[in-house]
Amino acid sequence: GTGTFLGTVKNVTFLHAPGFCQVFTKSPIADASAYLAIKLEVRSSTPEYRGFKFAFNAVGAPRHHGGHEVTGSYKTSFTLSNETEDFQIVTLPFSQFSSDWSDYTGDCSTKDPDGYQHVCCTPSTPQVCPDAKRLAQISGFSLWAEGAEGDFCLQFKQFNATNSVSSFSA
Repeated sequence: GTGTFLGTVKNVTFLHAPGFCQVFTKSPIADASAYLAIKLEVRSSTPEYRGFKFAFNAVGAPRHHGGHEVTGSYKTSFTLSNETEDFQIVTLPFSQFSSDWSDYTGDCSTKDPDGYQHVCCTPSTPQVCPDAKRLAQISGFSLWAEGAEGDFCLQFKQFNATNSVSSFSA
């Protein structure tokens, strides 16, 4: 019923930045175009860790600057409120996801060492936001520990696309 994602993110000496750990799923194409957000059901013994991120791949999604992945993805950060034995619900609106995230931090607000300034999803930068076409063609999901050094442990029960009326499980 649950998965555990744990490890240590260490500094990558030649990058002068923390590395990353990732766990991912591949799935048949899922359609989340009628929904507003992703809802995670998670808990952590390391809620102070500040590098948790959630991403989804989508057919035709743009690749980020410097991206090495085969398909593009949309990513956002999330935090947990505190350590608890109970699972917490974390809601990630699609409007917080960006396809323009940094390889160095995983964040969309970062300026890379080569001078490239990443951008987050806003009304003035819709080209990095997930649109209905991409949300209709989700092909995988991933949890990340990225851009922050330290130990992490995240247990996950499920994640759903959600809005105020209905949801679907992945």
